[in-house]
Amino acid sequence: MKIRLALGAVVPPPYRDEIASVCEIIPVGSQHPAGCPTEEALRQQCRGCEIVYLGAERVSAPTLADWKEHGLRLLGCARSNPVNIDLGAAKELGIPVVYTPGRNAQSVAEMTIALILVLARRIALASRRLADGTLLEAPKAELYQVEEKDDVIWKSRKVFVRDVVPQGIELYGRTLGVVAFGAIGSRVARLGLAFGMDVLAYDPFCPRETIEQAGAKAVSLEELLARSDVVSLHLPVNKETRKSVNMEWFSRMKSTAVLINTARAALVDQQALVEALEQGTIAGAALDVMWEEPCPANHPLLQMDQVVITPHIGGWTDGVERWQSRMIVEEILRYARGEAPVRVWKR
Repeated sequence: MKIRLALGAVVPPPYRDEIASVCEIIPVGSQHPAGCPTEEALRQQCRGCEIVYLGAERVSAPTLADWKEHGLRLLGCARSNPVNIDLGAAKELGIPVVYTPGRNAQSVAEMTIALILVLARRIALASRRLADGTLLEAPKAELYQVEEKDDVIWKSRKVFVRDVVPQGIELYGRTLGVVAFGAIGSRVARLGLAFGMDVLAYDPFCPRETIEQAGAKAVSLEELLARSDVVSLHLPVNKETRKSVNMEWFSRMKSTAVLINTARAALVDQQALVEALEQGTIAGAALDVMWEEPCPANHPLLQMDQVVITPHIGGWTDGVERWQSRMIVEEILRYARGEAPVRVWKR
């Protein structure tokens, strides 16, 4: 008899086929044909299942108690941090919670480097100057009739590109400061090294040998801020780190340095960031996360040429589904074999 599995996470073939070999898959939550507008609906969809594996659906203590009463033995969350689950209640009820640590680490690391490049080379600003027409000529009837020239430069009768797009910087030889050397931070460090950057890392919980074996240099936060041309955040949000990136932090950075945040906006004091950019305390910022999402249309950061903002797409790649699916399959097959789960949330 197959295991009843309530599946609310995206698991494409061939991974889904592996699960189907041992489980009766019941689509729930975001994967249910009718959707899942309320937690009560989710509770009904998953009731009676031995395994419940969800995505971002919120699960409270009463729901966990209901599922436990009706046979739940293993709860899964396809996220790097199962913040949508009442983990205290799960622990009290004796329900192990497995998750997918590092599922988006490579994607977010690549996004971090992309944002560094976009900021360093003024790519977003240059694109805006095309979109608003600043760097364009008038429409032309015969587009394909072009005067033959060996050398073409982007200089119109109105403006030269270098007059409206500031000079970019090379990453080669610059210093990248990585704050937190976990799954994402360590990958960002390796990518930075590939660009010929000097990489500094601050992480009091990571052994110095681990950092230095990766090619980075372990330093204090003070040294990292003072020396780095690019400071990249990869911290979790907790009571110690919330708003820890503040004016005191910015004042210790180089005035030519930039801040990259693909972690969580709550790490940064947003008013302090706006003031630091307005006053020239730091030179720029690139953010994939905002304090409210979607952010208000009148947010001052949206109007700053030295700021790049993307709408929280760092983990939105096909690779994330591949990594998370592999981890989901492995835990479900372990359960089917009667083995203890490995990726259990223990904090």
